Formats: sequence, structure tokens, C-alpha cells
Amino acid sequence: MEKIEVPQEENKTLDGIKKVMYTTDNDGEFKTANYGSSVEEFATQVAVEEYEVLKQESLENIKKGLSSPIEYFMFENRMDLPTLASVVGMFQFRVKRHLRMNNFNKLNDKVLSKYAQAFNIKIEELKDFKV
Repeated sequence: MEKIEVPQEENKTLDGIKKVMYTTDNDGEFKTANYGSSVEEFATQVAVEEYEVLKQESLENIKKGLSSPIEYFMFENRMDLPTLASVVGMFQFRVKRHLRMNNFNKLNDKVLSKYAQAFNIKIEELKDFKV
């Protein structure tokens, strides 16, 4: 990609932080260029809004006793099932079971500590989660 082809638009989702992209100039030399794209900004905003919706749905499901706090914190940390499973080092089907409240209530502290570490919170915040 030539330097002139790199989008230079402002990106509000980066909060003023510059994003660097490597390009080649007309002489074929690698250079760095600041990157900004309204398309990327739009996609990021849509994804963030979707996670907000999922968090709210999760809170409603927690009130009904259907979902566990793990589901809420997963969305709060902008993770999906494969990402969370990878972070905690468990199979996806196992993590998916832990998203249900009836299974969550049976988890021991060792398993809960993996989730707490993944979410950068204390185990008590998972156990004593209030909506």
C-alpha cells in the first residue's frame, strides 16, 4: 500500500491515540504512517454497542436466574465464548455450562479464580454479584 493510500481520518474510538501502519513509499522503502479510518471507527462503535446490548440482556437473565455473573463479565470485558475459553484454559462447552446460573452455583474457588483472574476482579465480586 502506498503512503498516499493510507486513510488519514480522525478516529474517535482510538481516543486520540495514533495507530501506526507500515507502508511502502514510491521508492519501495518501508515507512510508518498514522492510520485513521471512518469505516474502522464505525465498525468499532457497532461492536461496542452490541456488547452493551449483550451486557444488558445478561443482567436481565441474571435477575431471572438464568445466566451467571460470568456471562456479564465476559461481555463487560468484550470477550466472546472462544476468547474466554482460551483465556481461562478450558474447553468452550465447559465455559458455556458455567454461563448458566445452576452450574455456576456449583463451581469451586479454583475454577472461579480462573474467571476472576481473566476479568481482573476478585472472586468475591463473582460470588456476591448483585444486579
